[in-house]
Amino acid sequence: MNAREVIERLSKDELVDLVLEYSDNGYFPLEPFLLKSDYAFTRDNLKNIWESAEARKYEDQKSDLGADLLSNVAELCFAHAKRLKNANEQEDIMQMLIDDLVRAREEDGIGMYTGDEWLYDEVREKIEEWQDK
Repeated sequence: MNAREVIERLSKDELVDLVLEYSDNGYFPLEPFLLKSDYAFTRDNLKNIWESAEARKYEDQKSDLGADLLSNVAELCFAHAKRLKNANEQEDIMQMLIDDLVRAREEDGIGMYTGDEWLYDEVREKIEEWQDK
């Protein structure tokens, strides 16, 4: 069985219903899916999405799912924040991401099982480089 083949057989409505149902039941966070869209998110949308990324719930697992989730959501929020028209709102999101990534790293890596602090550093450095331009 090829998972891609099975999923491609679902209608768009079936797939949307499945994603929403599984997210509502707590099987996975919906935020990374939302951020993959071309939707024009506002600063408040991005803040809410960022704050709802539940990386801490993976801390007791013997994996780096939480670290992966947090760094992926940070990178996706960063991509959307770059498209904000208001420079102050843009800076607000960028600084929030940087501050939270630094805090997550200093708290022994929120959601980390092993020492993958580099995940947070990598995203933070991309944001800082973009800010310096």
